[in-house]
Amino acid sequence: MVLSGDALAARASAIGFFVLFPGFILYHTLVAMGLIPAFLGGLFGVVSVVMFVIYCALLPSQLYALLASTRGYALVTLVFFAYVLLWAAANYGLVGGGVMRAALIQTIETLVLWMVLFVMGYRVPLTSPRLVRAFWIAFVLIAGYLLFHVATTGEWMFFARRMIEAEAGENVSTYQGYARSALVLLLFLIAVSQRAVVRAGLIVLGAFVMFMLGARSELYAFLGLSLVLLTLWAGLSVKYLLTLLAVIAVLIALVVSQFESLAGSRQLQVFDLSGTSSWLARQNLGQRAVEQILANPLLGRFGGHIGSTGLTGSYAHSMLSAWVNYGLLGFALYVGLTAIAFLGSTYRMFACGDRAAWWVFAFSTNFVCLLLMVLAKPVFWPLPALGWGAFANALVAARQERDATTGQAGAGHDEPGQHYAAGDIQGRNDNESGTPDLSPSAL
Repeated sequence: MVLSGDALAARASAIGFFVLFPGFILYHTLVAMGLIPAFLGGLFGVVSVVMFVIYCALLPSQLYALLASTRGYALVTLVFFAYVLLWAAANYGLVGGGVMRAALIQTIETLVLWMVLFVMGYRVPLTSPRLVRAFWIAFVLIAGYLLFHVATTGEWMFFARRMIEAEAGENVSTYQGYARSALVLLLFLIAVSQRAVVRAGLIVLGAFVMFMLGARSELYAFLGLSLVLLTLWAGLSVKYLLTLLAVIAVLIALVVSQFESLAGSRQLQVFDLSGTSSWLARQNLGQRAVEQILANPLLGRFGGHIGSTGLTGSYAHSMLSAWVNYGLLGFALYVGLTAIAFLGSTYRMFACGDRAAWWVFAFSTNFVCLLLMVLAKPVFWPLPALGWGAFANALVAARQERDATTGQAGAGHDEPGQHYAAGDIQGRNDNESGTPDLSPSAL
């Protein structure tokens, strides 16, 4: 059987999406347990490079529908990618030196991840039964293993690197890589689930999983999203109102019953951040970024975070890092792409009443990304690109569905493989950016 470019892109995206997110957790846990060798290194980088090559071959066949059906959104995204590449290359060409070289490499690594996650978000068949089933199986295995870990060890944090000998620990991801993958896993399952009770169970078990993995920003972003979704849905349905109350009651009961065990955890340090070294360090990095922006508000200071400390991980943990590295225009494009995707999906979900899986996924991903871009994550964190792709996915799917309903041939109507949903409606590391994923890194 010969597959079309559409079918190949959708199938490759489904496989890559599974491997990069739930597959990432399963792989690193098996490596940590000594059951398999680290034959893919850190996995995320190796798989991303493979996906980049595949997408470069398939992208020409996808560009017309992508550009024609997204009302200019995809074009702006691609312009942003080109701008960032040219900006980095120009700065390196004009200034040169080790700092500019390191900054250029970091930018290119980030661009590869952005491109992969953008196209993946655009082409992943969200309602593919096989993909949904695979994600559910992975979630059950992950949640079950973490429950077993608590029951047998009494520890309320799972740190995979502690399971393996120190010299081999670099082959196992830090908690940040785990949390990134678990967050996307949960966003996907919430989007494709339809029943209130299923979503309630996902939120409760998902909160447990995120708590166990120890990344505070991802945990509280997930809880914030869950509260927003349930509150908005509660206004439309009594069952969701009851679900919201039940979820809150269960989470409070769990925290109260296990308070002594949880009181010393890093996750609850969020209620007293002033005494934590990581928060103080982030405050200093943020202040340095503000100083660099004020010194040159239009152009920023490309590679300024490296020039100040010599470390590629010394960026501001917020969207200010985009302003420092790519100037005011780069900052506006970076934040604007996520803001537009968030507002557009919010409008479709809650003003137009569209509850399709692609809109829920686009809303959820961009809500979380926008929140963390403001509060905790640098420009080198790759997940916003998944949100941009998810919004493009939703725009194209909605147009196809509208064309199918009206019987008119739309710009992307000749793409049978574009979306299954169109026919079937319904340890701390220096870098938490994701860019080390393209180097021999555990993330």
